[in-house]
Amino acid sequence: MRIKLSDRRYVGDTEATDPFLPRRHAGWDPTMTDGEVYDAARGWWRVNARAEQERYALVLAGGQIRMAIAIKQWATDSDRRAFGGDILRPGHPVHDKFVGGGDPTASTSRFPVLYWADPLDEATCRCGCGETVTRGDWSQGHDQRAIHDRIRADFGGSVSRFIDWYDANGPFAVGDQEDPTREGALA
Repeated sequence: MRIKLSDRRYVGDTEATDPFLPRRHAGWDPTMTDGEVYDAARGWWRVNARAEQERYALVLAGGQIRMAIAIKQWATDSDRRAFGGDILRPGHPVHDKFVGGGDPTASTSRFPVLYWADPLDEATCRCGCGETVTRGDWSQGHDQRAIHDRIRADFGGSVSRFIDWYDANGPFAVGDQEDPTREGALA
């Protein structure tokens, strides 16, 4: 994902106390520290859930890639998203390929966030099939394959047994007592 920062501007004090991305300014100017560029690039962007499949963000400002970021997490606020991650340093292949160069997309789009595929985005599907993916962690449908492989191995293939186990042990578990308000609990 390429993020193109415009000139630095004041965004107000209302964002200064945001727990995920506290800031008073957005955009870029040449006097900014790495931390300020990082915060300016993180968001809040009007992007859809597809953005959450991206592994890296390249920060374009003043006609040059200023920073590469490995994306680790996302937050959503209304129709906007912001990410957090790690600034990549020299020696990382994404940093070394892009930082200091021009816009790798050669796009004339005015929209600041742009997606494009690069061989450095490629990874192996997490299900173990060996297929190459360019976004996210899974080939299409293989996340479901991985879930059902585990349900077969640990719950005899029964989705109902898995759901019952998850309801009893997962983050929404009521405790040792069965929740009498849950549909079917008394049946």
